[in-house]
Amino acid sequence: MTSKGIVVFDIIGTCFSLEKPRQRLVELGAPTHALEVWFAQTLRDAFALSHAGSYQPLKEVLEAELPRTMKLLSVDTNATQLSHVVKSFAELELQPDALEAFQILTKANWQLVALTNGSEDSTRKLLERANAIQYFSNILSCDAIQKTKPHPDVYAMVERDTQDDVWMVAAHAWDIAGAARAGLKTAFITQQEKEYLAVYPQPTAIAENLAEAAIRIVEAS
Repeated sequence: MTSKGIVVFDIIGTCFSLEKPRQRLVELGAPTHALEVWFAQTLRDAFALSHAGSYQPLKEVLEAELPRTMKLLSVDTNATQLSHVVKSFAELELQPDALEAFQILTKANWQLVALTNGSEDSTRKLLERANAIQYFSNILSCDAIQKTKPHPDVYAMVERDTQDDVWMVAAHAWDIAGAARAGLKTAFITQQEKEYLAVYPQPTAIAENLAEAAIRIVEAS
C-alpha cells in the first residue's frame, strides 16, 4: 500500500515530556518554572549561534546554560548536581498518548520521521527506551547540517516526493512557524504553550494532545 505521506515529529517537549528535568531542578530548590527559564534560554542561545553562522550541539548549550540559570534564580548548586540535571534528558518519558498517536498514524499508512534539535544518537536511545523506535522510518538531527530549527534547511532534510503530504507536529509555536514557512502542513499541540502566536503563520490544525493531532491528520487526508 502506498504511503499517505510523512508526519514529522518534534521530539523534545513534544513527544517526550520535560517533567523529569523539572523534578531534578525542584529537588535542588529551584522554582517549578526553572525548567521553562533554562530551556527557553538554551533554545534562544542555540538559535543565536546558528543565526550568527556558528553551531553547538543542543546538549552542550544546555550544559553551558544551566549554571547561569541557577544563578539567575539564586539557587546554589555544584557541578555534580548540575550534571545530574542534564543527564535527566536521557531519561525523558513519552507523553501519555504518544504511542496511541504513533499507532493511529502507522495504521493509516503514514510514514513517521523524527526531526530534532537534539542528537540522532540520543533521540534513537529515547525512542528505544520508550519502545517506540519501530514506528519511525528515520531520525533527522540538526547536527547533520549544523543549523538549528527553525531554519528552513532543517525541514528540507525530510526527503519527500512532490506528491507527498508532509505534516510537522510540534508543541513549540516557533517550530510550527518554521515548518509552515518551509511548506509543510502543521499541527500545533497546545499542552505546553496553550496559545499559538498571532504573528506566526497559522497552523493547519490545532490539537490538545498528540492523539488528537494524529486523528486530525488522518481525517484531513
